[in-house]
Amino acid sequence: MTEYRAHYKQSAFHNAVRNYDVVLFNGGRGSGKTTAGAIQALLEALEYQPGSAGIIVAPTYPMLQDATMKEFFKWLPLNEKRAFYKQRHVLVLRNGSEIAFRSADNPDSLRGPNRAWAWFDEPRNLRNRDAFDIVAAQLRPTRKMWLTTTPAGIFHWLYQIFVANPLDDSHVVTVRTTENPYLPETYADSLRRQYTGKFASQELDADWVSFEGLVYDNFSIEHNVTEAAEYKPDWGRVVWGVDDGYAYGDGPGSAGYHPRVIIFGQKTPDGGYHIFDEYVEAGVADYATTIGDALSRPYTRPVIAMVDSSAAMFLGALYEHSVYSDGATHKVDEGIKAVRQMVCDGNEVRQLLVHPRCTHTIREFQSYRYDSPNRPAKVDDHCMDAVRYAVWGVTRYAI
Repeated sequence: MTEYRAHYKQSAFHNAVRNYDVVLFNGGRGSGKTTAGAIQALLEALEYQPGSAGIIVAPTYPMLQDATMKEFFKWLPLNEKRAFYKQRHVLVLRNGSEIAFRSADNPDSLRGPNRAWAWFDEPRNLRNRDAFDIVAAQLRPTRKMWLTTTPAGIFHWLYQIFVANPLDDSHVVTVRTTENPYLPETYADSLRRQYTGKFASQELDADWVSFEGLVYDNFSIEHNVTEAAEYKPDWGRVVWGVDDGYAYGDGPGSAGYHPRVIIFGQKTPDGGYHIFDEYVEAGVADYATTIGDALSRPYTRPVIAMVDSSAAMFLGALYEHSVYSDGATHKVDEGIKAVRQMVCDGNEVRQLLVHPRCTHTIREFQSYRYDSPNRPAKVDDHCMDAVRYAVWGVTRYAI
């Protein structure tokens, strides 16, 4: 195994997994939680339970491939690998251990044979505990499970099962961003300048917080996030919301992060808007690449793409691809009012629904906040801008 020097909290986490059935490694950004999760998986497969079956789960396949698997294979000794079956996403090691890599997009797909251990990476993006319960039921005869994540507030199911009403034989290890001694000296200070208040407490200090000043405080994981938002071919009326961008900065949540976003949704028969997919990419300069990706997805072409009016080059590229588009110029507060009305109106009717696969959009709905009266913070707002553009079009055009 590539040399791994655990910091103090990572060591505490590894010790906890040996002594408890279920361990939550609750960490701030850059705290080393995913690295610790990957190392623990290798320890179980190579040393503690050789020849065993394990499972590694992330909220979506993009997150699984781009982050969780990437970190795991970074640490896997090449001489321990026997075979990797890409179609099945199963790795077989020389000692007979088998590791399945799975997405929690469809919890029922996680059902399978008994397993000796399980690792969930970033379960904060899961709207309920269904996937957790399905995998936990497979753990026999041991019940080794660990979860690595940044917290998502006191109303999330993780808080309920690890803090409010802890599971039997469970344990929580909390690590702040500043407790990772291997980070660059300026990393935490840079994020601290960008994040403020309770958002900083959650993202950097790994505190369980209840946000105040949320723009969409009427948004509910339980009621607005549902597979009922899936694309329906018979409906047609696909509307894109587009926020153009390029820069990665310090990654999601940082002031310098400005990806290119396309929100895919449909106007519903009752005038609502169901979001069923998202394109969120940084570092893509070519507009044709983005538009080609969007048009290649298994949905009908949009009847209209609502785009930030200042994105003249993107509007031009859409025209070249025969995608009808319009500038979504409007007052921000008026757009927010329109979205809030769809999220949940005064009669508790929810016309804006989001499919669970749209993890970036869901995360931003939960963290998009005001930094002063009537002025939303310009951090983690890219999906929110795109949603606002789309809803503005849905409510203003006879689509």
